[in-house]
Amino acid sequence: MLSRPMIERTTLFGISWYAILIVSAIVIGFFLCSRESRRLGLPRDLVLDFLLYAIPLGIVCARLYYVFFRFADYSDNLLAILDIREGGLAIYGGVIGGLIAAKLVSKKHRVPMATLLDLVAPALVLGQAIGRWGNYINMEAYGLRISEPGLQFFPFAVEIPVGTFWYWHMATFFYEFCWDMLVFALLLVIRRHCRRRGDVFSWYLLLYCSGRTVIEGLRSDSLTFISEFVRISQVLSAIAALCVVIYFFVRIRDRISAVTIAPVISAVLCLVTTFLGEFERGAYSMLFPYAQASLVALLLSQVVLVVLWTLDSGRFDWHVALPLLLDGAFIVGLLLFGIGRANADNTYYVSLRQCAAMIQLILCGWLLCYAFCPMSEERA
Repeated sequence: MLSRPMIERTTLFGISWYAILIVSAIVIGFFLCSRESRRLGLPRDLVLDFLLYAIPLGIVCARLYYVFFRFADYSDNLLAILDIREGGLAIYGGVIGGLIAAKLVSKKHRVPMATLLDLVAPALVLGQAIGRWGNYINMEAYGLRISEPGLQFFPFAVEIPVGTFWYWHMATFFYEFCWDMLVFALLLVIRRHCRRRGDVFSWYLLLYCSGRTVIEGLRSDSLTFISEFVRISQVLSAIAALCVVIYFFVRIRDRISAVTIAPVISAVLCLVTTFLGEFERGAYSMLFPYAQASLVALLLSQVVLVVLWTLDSGRFDWHVALPLLLDGAFIVGLLLFGIGRANADNTYYVSLRQCAAMIQLILCGWLLCYAFCPMSEERA
């Protein structure tokens, strides 16, 4: 028996709080999307049709995604695959289901798929934020164990039942809730200034996946493959974020030069830094000097970006340089703080290093989408 009762997962009539939160997110998302759809002059039933396709496809794909990576848990009882009452839905599977729904609905209504994805992106990330509170109620999506008494407080940590006692773990569900709300706010601004169809959804992927890459590294209940240190969602998030940067690069057809190639190279270095740190934190502490060296490489790439842009434009532009310089100052601070930490517990330090890398990855996308993108490509 637990040392104290668990949080009640259900409410009246046995309905789970998680279900109530998800349905609430769907309703709120419907009204947000409907309002934006009217503003854009899109078909009246577009949003409703999308929901009718996306909800079942999202649930099925979310379940299949989870089961695929946990098939050993169901191999002896395949019928258990159909039982989702105990959890087992993965958000990336749900996103895949949503993409399939968007393709079908866009074809039905003859609306560009990119337009539909832009329409639903803010509501999607808001729904993810709301759903994270369901993770708390279900006592899931938590992080590493917190043994330091000074850090045993919410919102940094949360108590999770393990065996017969409650223990403090990192409140990663809350970290992602905060990040999702920030992404939601940013997307509301971005959709007013996007230059091409698909920009809002692209920025959803870049922003959400960059944050998820860092947060997933702190979770202790992630889906893994190959080894316990390779988290599926973390790898997928990092690759998706990098693909957005590459997409922004590829579409600048008349600006392929050193000044636009450099952000792509810098973005690749961001992933190298992130995963060197992840394996270092997992079990390979001997990677510390290499991870620090990759951080130095990131700093140098920022200098190169500023120099190349200055030479290309013929002037020093604070609009371009300032965000890079601020992240560069963060990296310098990390390098100084890292002196003498080769044999220390670098669990939190690795996450800070990953934050610097993901911020730079986002800035690389920003440079290619806005700063380096010709104004003539801005859409009407």
